[in-house]
Amino acid sequence: MQRLTSRHIRLNQPLPFDTYDSQGNLLLCKGYVVDRHTQIETLIERGLFAVLEEDSPSSASAESTAPEFNPFWLWDDILSKLLYLLKYAAKEELFSDKICALSHVVLNLADTDPDAALAAILLKDASRYPYAHSLHVAILAAIISRRLGWSDPIRLEVIHAALTMNVAMIELQTALLFQREPLTEEQRFEVNLHPKKGVQILSLKSVSNPEWLDAVRLHHERLPLVDGMIAHPDGRSLSQLIRVLDIFCAKISPRAYRQAMQPPVAAREIFVQEREACGTLVEALIKEIGLYMPGSFVRLVNDETAVVVKRGAALNTPRVASLTRADGMPFLEAAKRDTARPEFAIKSVVPREKVIHTLNLSRLWGY
Repeated sequence: MQRLTSRHIRLNQPLPFDTYDSQGNLLLCKGYVVDRHTQIETLIERGLFAVLEEDSPSSASAESTAPEFNPFWLWDDILSKLLYLLKYAAKEELFSDKICALSHVVLNLADTDPDAALAAILLKDASRYPYAHSLHVAILAAIISRRLGWSDPIRLEVIHAALTMNVAMIELQTALLFQREPLTEEQRFEVNLHPKKGVQILSLKSVSNPEWLDAVRLHHERLPLVDGMIAHPDGRSLSQLIRVLDIFCAKISPRAYRQAMQPPVAAREIFVQEREACGTLVEALIKEIGLYMPGSFVRLVNDETAVVVKRGAALNTPRVASLTRADGMPFLEAAKRDTARPEFAIKSVVPREKVIHTLNLSRLWGY
């Protein structure tokens, strides 16, 4: 028997095989229809098995219903394309069209599995940070703009702007990543000027949408939001969401001269600074990432070390996958835990640099 994942069970479709628990007891008969996502999650976490013989109708049926979506492969593909577009923006004739197409993929990633998308911000290789940073902001913008009730066309505009906000300072960002000294006067001038230069580059690349251009032009300006600007967003509203997320993503990313800040600490620090100007946006950010953002490492009350894989019903009760037992020995297969249960409650956060595990992200998230 093989252990099943969420890709083997399709909502509102008959099961193509009998399923069993880990002891071989029949749980669901072939043909049973699962009609709730929560039931699928419960079954998978409990441990669901089936006989999937090669070339059998059951195997073929399971394979035919398996989606091709894998958020972490998609992340790598987006980042590679974004790197090329930003690096060679001056030479790319179809720059704006390709950014628009890429924004649709970002939206799909964020809407299909937001927990995996959030985890990728913390766990995927950050060696290409100047490019990854724009993707981090775009992913968070897609997720938070949905919470704010923005329409998909507006959400796409804020993703366009997030992906291209630093198009005029990619080389400088690369240099600053390893710089320990304060900015020079010349560097500070370039940082302050890059939103304006970015708009010039985008205009030359046939970008004419005012929301996109305003969001890039104003994303370093602190512009307090007034009544109605969240419900009816314009370029100014988009710029302030990007500005808040730009600061947040910078804080939770490591530098040569400092460790990464824990996401809830970074969010609280920004909230104190932005409470009067953009408090609504920061509140939405805090509600989305929770106290333990997916991709964070935690220690449970039973002394297991775990990685957060899914946000929970409350801000402080995410679903996690335990990687090591209390004695420090690794689990052969990560153990799913619900931290809402007292015996699996979270005791503390574990800094990323203290975790030595090599993670199979696709497997941990059920792909």
